[in-house]
Amino acid sequence: MRRGTPPPQRSTSDEEAAKRTDVLLRGLPEREWTVLADIDPKHGVDHVVVGPGGVFAIASRFPPGGARVRDGVLWLRRGADARADRPGVAINRQALDAARALQREIRARTGRGPEVHPVVVLWCEFPQRVAESSRIAFVHGRDLRTWLSHRQSQLDEVGRREIAQAVSAIPGAAHHRRLRTPRLPTRRRAA
Repeated sequence: MRRGTPPPQRSTSDEEAAKRTDVLLRGLPEREWTVLADIDPKHGVDHVVVGPGGVFAIASRFPPGGARVRDGVLWLRRGADARADRPGVAINRQALDAARALQREIRARTGRGPEVHPVVVLWCEFPQRVAESSRIAFVHGRDLRTWLSHRQSQLDEVGRREIAQAVSAIPGAAHHRRLRTPRLPTRRRAA
């Protein structure tokens, strides 16, 4: 989220990928997960997901020729010739930059410093299905919900709620799930 950097151009195929991811994320249990959209679409983040496994900045992509990951870098396929593959460095950089910026925003709003995990969801031929490095994860769209659900627990309910509220306060954030805030019982006055 650098100032002065021109926003990446979103293709119609990437918009379709974001819609597919959106439908899939709606299947996460509402009690544990908050799904927010349009947090920073100009920088490539389609969704922010807050749940027991942490905070995830999700960018959805639909590369036409398929993809693979080698040494933490996404490689995009061009045709049938593997020698024509090209690194998807811009996709990596956008996801990492957006996650860092979101992490700073959460820390400024809450005082908490949870790590924001950048995730690139691929809706294409991706034989590896899941490829994780120490900095970024690449997950095939069909495996995303399972992958998220099996992450080691990092946030308790109070932390999830506080972080989700902070993220939803970012201008432009669109809620997919309304935050549930427990209502305290009210005492009725005796007449």
